[in-house]
Amino acid sequence: MAEPNWRFDLEIPNWTKWLLGGVAIGAVLGAGAVVLAQAPVVTSFSVGETLSADKLNTNLGNLKTSIVDLQNAVNNPPEPTCPRGYTQDATVTLFVVCKKGVDEVVKVGTCAAAFWIDRYEASIWQNADGSATQYGLASATDYPATFPANGQYTAPLYAMSKKGVQPSAHMTWFQAAFACRAGGKRLPNGEEWLAAAMGTNDPGSNTGTGGACVTNASGPRATGQGVTCVSTWGAQDMIGNLWEWTAEWYAGLGNASTPASTWPAPSFGGDGTSNIASSADDGVAGWTVGLPAAALRGGGWGNGSQAGVFSLHLGAAPSYWSSLTFGVRCVLPGR
Repeated sequence: MAEPNWRFDLEIPNWTKWLLGGVAIGAVLGAGAVVLAQAPVVTSFSVGETLSADKLNTNLGNLKTSIVDLQNAVNNPPEPTCPRGYTQDATVTLFVVCKKGVDEVVKVGTCAAAFWIDRYEASIWQNADGSATQYGLASATDYPATFPANGQYTAPLYAMSKKGVQPSAHMTWFQAAFACRAGGKRLPNGEEWLAAAMGTNDPGSNTGTGGACVTNASGPRATGQGVTCVSTWGAQDMIGNLWEWTAEWYAGLGNASTPASTWPAPSFGGDGTSNIASSADDGVAGWTVGLPAAALRGGGWGNGSQAGVFSLHLGAAPSYWSSLTFGVRCVLPGR
């Protein structure tokens, strides 16, 4: 007996026809930047047409293929070259430099381990585009009352990786962290900082001659001049010039509740600490037992041969603000 020849002759409503052609396309648009290698192929229909099973199955098969392509594109997106909102500087061929206005970052690493870090030590500005007043040039009193030492601002300031300016200093860890956040970034952790600094040529004690790292001078130089003080990824002045705050706090273990201390008044409201055996300079009263130390890395303009990729400063509490040698560099995480 011959097998039956199943055939479905249906009149498909217009909304169904539009659905077949639009589901995959709508899904692509909803996914934002995902781009399929090939657009969905859906056969067109005429109004009132009787649709055969073969024609319907063909369209459903094409739609299924498009959905699978979309799924693969979402699950395995191409590796981004620059963060969203930044464009690559095509004039730089040795490194991946990405720009947004005056702000410049470099790409560190590849694939899932990739992230972007400020190309230059940051300067802190009144406006988000790196314009108007720059702060942290002369002393900690440069910063307005609306951006206090404890970082609890009522008006934000913005950390920018801007070329051709003196990098900002005299900031507490809190001010550095919040200025990075206001600019859409954050402080790097120690591993990120070390990865970004990889390959920087350490000149020992040097005045910065010929663009070398500044480790023996009377003050920091402007950004963009460290043409031979550059890491594998293109970040400048990660040795010398300014110590750079990173995310970590460190403290030894005490016992149960002692030694105990308080953060400096009045900015920190007398908030207390406990079970911290370390001591650190709080920026007001000096060395204080019971405060954690926030990490600074790389060395400053006066540290000579002790400045370097592996230099680590654990003498300053996060509240420390008076140093001309303490600066910051911000990071944009990858995926």
